[in-house]
Amino acid sequence: MTKRLYCLWALIISILFSVSSCMKDDATSSYTTYEDTAITSFTLGTVKVSRYVGKKKYAKDADGNPVDSFFTYNYSGSKTPVYIDQLTKEIYNTDSLPAGSHMKMLATVNTKNYSSMSYRDWDAADDATWTRYNSGDSIVFGEDRADSKALRFRVWATQGDYICDYKVLIVSHKEYADSFQYVTLAQQTIFADAEKLKGAATYTGVYVMAKKGTENKLYCGSNYGSSWTEKKTFGSEATMAEEEGQLYVLDNNIIYHGDGTTWDEVDVSVHKLKMLLGGSNGSLFAINEDGKIVEGQTSEIASWTSADAWTVDEVYGNEELLPTKDICSASVDQRVNTNVSRITIIGNKASYTEKGDTCAVVWNKNVGSIVEEKWVYNDPADSKIKSLALPAMENLSATPYYNGWILAIGGKGLNATTPLVNKPYQRVYCSEDGGTSWHKLAGLRMPDLTLSSDKPTLIIADVEGYFYIISADGGKTYRCKLNNATWKSTDYQEYKED
Repeated sequence: MTKRLYCLWALIISILFSVSSCMKDDATSSYTTYEDTAITSFTLGTVKVSRYVGKKKYAKDADGNPVDSFFTYNYSGSKTPVYIDQLTKEIYNTDSLPAGSHMKMLATVNTKNYSSMSYRDWDAADDATWTRYNSGDSIVFGEDRADSKALRFRVWATQGDYICDYKVLIVSHKEYADSFQYVTLAQQTIFADAEKLKGAATYTGVYVMAKKGTENKLYCGSNYGSSWTEKKTFGSEATMAEEEGQLYVLDNNIIYHGDGTTWDEVDVSVHKLKMLLGGSNGSLFAINEDGKIVEGQTSEIASWTSADAWTVDEVYGNEELLPTKDICSASVDQRVNTNVSRITIIGNKASYTEKGDTCAVVWNKNVGSIVEEKWVYNDPADSKIKSLALPAMENLSATPYYNGWILAIGGKGLNATTPLVNKPYQRVYCSEDGGTSWHKLAGLRMPDLTLSSDKPTLIIADVEGYFYIISADGGKTYRCKLNNATWKSTDYQEYKED
C-alpha cells in the first residue's frame, strides 16, 4: 500500500514538472528582440504657468522695492502639439507654450519596439550621466520662465546594438499674448501741423497722406515707422484707398493706381467721383457728387473711362445718414467664409444738434457673396446698442487689425449739447463685429501720451501686426502692438538653435 502511494505521488510530481517546463519554454519563445527603434510620439503633461500682474501694493523686498506679483494656473500641455522630424531627428513644439511657463513638466514619450530611453543636455560631455526616462518623472526643458535648453533623447534597441539620438527643444513664448506694447518713435516734422492725415498699408510699407495747404504729400514709412520717404504730391482734395496691395488715389477726376513708387492713371471724370471710400475683395468704393455710393471693379481699370464701369450701390436705410465728414473705412475677411470680406465705412453727419445725438455713422457691406448685398446702416437708436456705439468725434480714424478687428480713435466730441465723457485721443475703440459695437479691449490701450485735440491723429495698421499712431501735433509717432498680433503661425524658428 505504501509503495502504491509513493508511485502515485511520483507520477503527480512528474506531471507538474512537465507542465512547468512547458510554460517556461513558451514564455521564453514569446520574447523577441528588435534591431531598430525610434520615438513615435511626444506629449507634454500639465504645465504650471505664472502670469505677471504687477507690483504688490504693500510688500517690499529688503531694499524697499515693491515685490512682483504673479498668479499661477495650470495649462494642459497636450494642447500644444509636439512635432517629430524623423529625417533630422528633431523634436519640437511648433506653437510655443504660454509665456511664464515653468519648464519642468511631465512628458509621455512612446517608442517603437518597446525600447528603453535616456536623456541629458544636448551639449553635455561624452562621459556625462544619462537620466533614464520614466513617465512619472518631471523633465527639465529649461529654466522656469526663461530660455529653453536642448536635450538629447537616446533610445536603445532591445538587441542593444542600435541607438538613435533626438534633439528635443520645447519652447515657451517670451511675451504675454495679450499684452500691449508701444514704442515712441522720433517725431516726424513732415506730419506736423497737417490739416488732414489719411493712411493705407501694403506689403511694401505704411503710406500716409498729409494735407498742408494746396498739397497732399504721400509718404512711405519703412523700418517699422522709423524712416519716411516722400513718394508723390497730389492736390489738396485727393483721397486714397488700398485694395489687394495696390494704392488708389483720386485727384481731380484722375485715379492714380500703383505700388506707391510707380503709377498708372485713368480718367474717371465721367463718373463725377467726389472721394474714395475704400477697397474690399476686388472692389473699390467711392462717393459721387450726388452723394451716392458707387462701386468699380479693380480688375476692370482699363474700362473705368466708360460711363457704365462704376455702378451705384443699393443701401438698406436712410441715404441721408451716409457720412459727410471725417470719413474712414476698414475691410476685414469674414471669419466663417474667408472668400467674403466686410467693408465698414465710418464717419460723422454734417451736424449734431439734437440732444443725446452723440454717435458716429457706421455703414457696412459684405463683398464677395454669391448674392449681391446692400449697404446696411448700424442704427444705434436702441439704448443697449447706443451704449456700445462709436462716439461722434472729430478727425475719426479707423484701421483693420488682427483677428478681424477694427480699431478707431478720435478727437473732441461733436455734440456740444451732450459732451462726451472721453478725453480726445485717450482711448482705442475696438469692434469685433464690423462696426456694430465698440468697446475697450482688455490689454489694448492708447499710449501714455498727450495730444492736441485740435490736431488730426491717424491710426493705421501694417501687414505685420503693428499699428501706428501718427499725430499732426508736432509729428508725434508711436508704434504699437498686441504681442500675439505680431506672432507668426509658427514660432519654432524664432527659438531654434543652430
